[in-house]
Amino acid sequence: MADSDAGAGIQGAAGRSRWRLHFGWGIGTLGAALLLNGFAALQAYYLTTVIGISAVTAATLLFIAKIWDWISNPLVGVLSDRTQSRWGRRRPYLLFGAVLSGLAFAAFFSLALTPLAQSATAIVIVLALVGTGYTLFNVPYMAMPSELVSDYTERTRMFQYRVFFIAIGTLIGAGASQRLAEVLGGGVEGYSRMGLILGGAIMLFMAWSFFGTAGGNVLPRSEVRVPFAEQVRLGWQNKPFIALLATKATQLFGLFTTSAMGIFVIKYVLGEENPGTWLLWFVVFSFAAQVLSMPVWQWITRRLEKQRTYMLATVIFSLVSLSWLLASPAEEFWFFCLRAALKGFAAAGLLLMGQSMLPDTIDYDYKRTGLRREGIYSGLYSVVEKVASAFAPSVLLLSYAWFGFDSRAPVQTAATIDGIRYCAAYLPCIYFGLSLIPLWFYRLTEKDLKQAV
Repeated sequence: MADSDAGAGIQGAAGRSRWRLHFGWGIGTLGAALLLNGFAALQAYYLTTVIGISAVTAATLLFIAKIWDWISNPLVGVLSDRTQSRWGRRRPYLLFGAVLSGLAFAAFFSLALTPLAQSATAIVIVLALVGTGYTLFNVPYMAMPSELVSDYTERTRMFQYRVFFIAIGTLIGAGASQRLAEVLGGGVEGYSRMGLILGGAIMLFMAWSFFGTAGGNVLPRSEVRVPFAEQVRLGWQNKPFIALLATKATQLFGLFTTSAMGIFVIKYVLGEENPGTWLLWFVVFSFAAQVLSMPVWQWITRRLEKQRTYMLATVIFSLVSLSWLLASPAEEFWFFCLRAALKGFAAAGLLLMGQSMLPDTIDYDYKRTGLRREGIYSGLYSVVEKVASAFAPSVLLLSYAWFGFDSRAPVQTAATIDGIRYCAAYLPCIYFGLSLIPLWFYRLTEKDLKQAV
């Protein structure tokens, strides 16, 4: 009896330790989500409507700023693979990235207060600094789960914390940031104050993950040095990873489009002069559905496996996007909130599956090659995120420009408003529809992973 009690005590202590590790790692996502969603929701609107740059110019600047990211992401991945320190390979970068991300976020939303507001060079530099901070944090951060957790099922449980904090970050970054700017005075001062507050929160929560993962499993760097170009080439031979990468690339286009177009649809299609309140309600209902549906998606995953669950969530999200065709100033508030809840439900499945499948593909690579290359994989994964975060808002802004959007006009034409509606309905649907093609070729189940050699 005493032995049984002791064994139970050990298991209980281990369970509490795993909980702290999962939480300590997952909370870093809150900082990353605040940055990513705050930018996705407001960068296009801020550059055009607040600073007054044309839609075409804003699209061009967003694209140029991301070119550096395509180089820096895999490089940071390789550096974190090769780093050796008292804190392990990954954790030091979490701290560096936290500081730079918070400062750069605040600087971007304060640009309108400076003489550099109309300077294309200044805007590109600040945008590049935001991207660099996010890269320094996120690439090593996303490489950590395959080291911290080795069990296929436990990874999914661990990523529930990440999805939960993504939901909170989306609620605040995409939903409350605009309303916060309005409450803090509106105009350029309101955005600057909002940027300072959220910048501080970004720094805090990203840095928290540095301390929260202390004591977690740390794998030594591989002593086998493979050239960077060869690592990239070998990475492309990991077929499950390539299928997942292509899936995420197209879906991220849809997600970043959805985030960027929200404030435009609410202001111009639904006719809300102060869109912050409606945008906040949209994200609140989406957040609630996303969090509450997590056990449902876990249940579905146990029956369908991850790939089919991912496909189901993709189809639901695409169909809900088409409901924007019905949007008008006469839209009932309950229907607006229902759309938000359905979006949140589908997003929970998308995030949980997409995030938990990445460490599976990394583990699969290690079992095949014997090389520890978590950083290069998370770097490549982050590249597609950065490409999508640049191209999706740029494509959206260019589409608005094609429909005649005028950033300086107080009222848009009927044709422009119809164009904003069509973009909201069709662009995400196209991107998510295309993502089903590579997702169909993803072949990596729990059984496959156990048998990989």
